[in-house]
Amino acid sequence: MTAHNTPELRQALQQELMALEQQLRIELAQDHHFQGLLQRLELTPLSDWPELLSHWQTPHIEQRTQRLEAIQAALSQMDLGMYGLCCDCEQRIRKEDLIKDPARQRCHRCLPSMPVKTSTF
Repeated sequence: MTAHNTPELRQALQQELMALEQQLRIELAQDHHFQGLLQRLELTPLSDWPELLSHWQTPHIEQRTQRLEAIQAALSQMDLGMYGLCCDCEQRIRKEDLIKDPARQRCHRCLPSMPVKTSTF
C-alpha cells in the first residue's frame, strides 16, 4: 500500500472504530443482562475490549468483537509500517481490496476459504 493512501484508510478505520464502540455501548445498554459488562467496559481501554467481550459472546457481540480486533490490528500495522501485508504469506494485499475493507488481513490468495468481511458502518 502506498504511503499516500494510508492517511485516508487510517481515518476510515478510526471512524469505523468510533462508530463500532458507540454501537456496542448502545446495544449493551439496551439489555439489562449486560449492565455489568457495560460498567466494566467504561473502565477498560478500548484496546482491551475484545478480551473482555470474549467472555460474553453472543453471535452479534462475537461479530462486532472480530471486527473490532481487525480494525485494531490494521491500525497497529499502520503504526509499525507493516500495513497492507498479508498475515499469512506476508505478500502485499491489493490496493483495491484494502480500499473495500481497510481492516483486511489477508491477500486474495490466502482468503479464498474465508468469507470477506466488509465494513458494517
